[in-house]
Amino acid sequence: MLDHRDKRLLALLQRDSRRTNAELAEDVGLSLSACAKRVARLWSEGFLLRAPALIDRRRFRRPVTAAVMVTLTAPKASVSQDFARRITACPQVAQCHAVTGEFDFLLVVQERSIEAYHDFAQEVFGEWPQVASYRTNFLLRSYKNDTALPDFCLSKSAE
Repeated sequence: MLDHRDKRLLALLQRDSRRTNAELAEDVGLSLSACAKRVARLWSEGFLLRAPALIDRRRFRRPVTAAVMVTLTAPKASVSQDFARRITACPQVAQCHAVTGEFDFLLVVQERSIEAYHDFAQEVFGEWPQVASYRTNFLLRSYKNDTALPDFCLSKSAE
């Protein structure tokens, strides 16, 4: 069971995983040793999965972001699993989500240009037999791109 200090640690770490145990301990009112033990427990119990660094893809010549809605040829688990296995191996695919609704998968694809995305789409979506159709929307501007859980999810009232 998570107490209020555990939840505060999670909130702090998801905003900046580089914070030291000393900084965390001070912010949550724990000794350095107690804080380090709690953080280790949060990792071992699976509350913390990984601590990625968020990189500005534009600085690495990947300024084009596409949201791609993919419809598969058949609503069978084997078709979905095969598609997911193949598409997640593509380095251009930053995110892959199985969804409900009018299409089967929602992808976020990063490319260096519209032309490069076009080549990728033709090679993948045009050639793979399990893809019935796809629709692409290009992101023009991001107003919010947050990976953190909202604070209210970690508050006492969310228990």
